[in-house]
Amino acid sequence: MTASILGRGVYDYSEAGRLIGVSGRRVAAWFRGRSSGRGPVLHGDYTDKLPNHRAISFLDLIEASVVSKLRVHGVSLIGIREAYSVLAKDHETNHPFSHKGLYTDGRRVFLRIADETGDEQLVDVLARQQLFSRFILPYLQHIDYSDDTQLAARWHIQKGVVIDPEYRFGKPIVESCTLPTSLLVAAYDANGRDIDVVADWYGATTKDVEMAVAFEKNLRQRAA
Repeated sequence: MTASILGRGVYDYSEAGRLIGVSGRRVAAWFRGRSSGRGPVLHGDYTDKLPNHRAISFLDLIEASVVSKLRVHGVSLIGIREAYSVLAKDHETNHPFSHKGLYTDGRRVFLRIADETGDEQLVDVLARQQLFSRFILPYLQHIDYSDDTQLAARWHIQKGVVIDPEYRFGKPIVESCTLPTSLLVAAYDANGRDIDVVADWYGATTKDVEMAVAFEKNLRQRAA
């Protein structure tokens, strides 16, 4: 089982929700569907591999983060499903929202947008330039894509902090020292919040510890 997740990252729904700023329940609904009978919006890598289908991969995480941003800015789940399907076919991939094509060729995606009256209309992303260029594109600029697969390879989630499925099962790490932010902050909390002690203990710099603390503090505030 471990071999199947090496280099792919693994996150339970609650953890994924904290990282992208939504509830774990919402992430679960996107990947498992709802009790009302609505099917899943996204197709997870571990659906048939992990017990109870309660974990997602790094690529799944990136896709969930894209969905969360589209939802915040008024894109319906119907429209997201349509965009997901169109891009999957165009780029021949199971991860269309993690594909570099979304970054370079978003104009080809048709989305169903709710207007002020609540009615929906199918529009080209080009007609919604503000939506794509102002809210989606800046997020995508924080993602590094693989030259080989054209899929997301690393997410610069916050200054100095990255999520890379090749390291620590995809847990957030301080980029300069590759130590998990959670590890550094646990040591920071356990040692009287003495940054110098933690830095010396792990062979990191005080700046490394400060960035880990800032990141984890931000996650805690989201969850509050």
